[in-house]
Amino acid sequence: MKLGGMEGEDVIDADRALPTGEWTHVAVALGGGVGRLYLDGVEAGRNDALMMTPLLLGRTQRNYLGRSQNVKHPWLAGALDDFRLYGVALTAEEVASLRAGTFDRWE
Repeated sequence: MKLGGMEGEDVIDADRALPTGEWTHVAVALGGGVGRLYLDGVEAGRNDALMMTPLLLGRTQRNYLGRSQNVKHPWLAGALDDFRLYGVALTAEEVASLRAGTFDRWE
């Protein structure tokens, strides 16, 4: 996430690359100044010092999945299935159950 320029960019790097040729469940949980990246229900990256929240982005005009607004960034060479947004940061257990298909927090 970033508001303008490269300064103040929040990043969460994974500890491994996404595999090619197979489905991977990807989840990002942001809350309390911490961002967590999950791959297949397991935490794969963390940023304990987030400087911003999605709320600071305000109203956005270009909302892409699988590509960046920066033309220098490559597009996702794959498919997306089942995109969800929640108004809270899911716990590690909730992300694992989401991946397993047993998540029922609000159902």
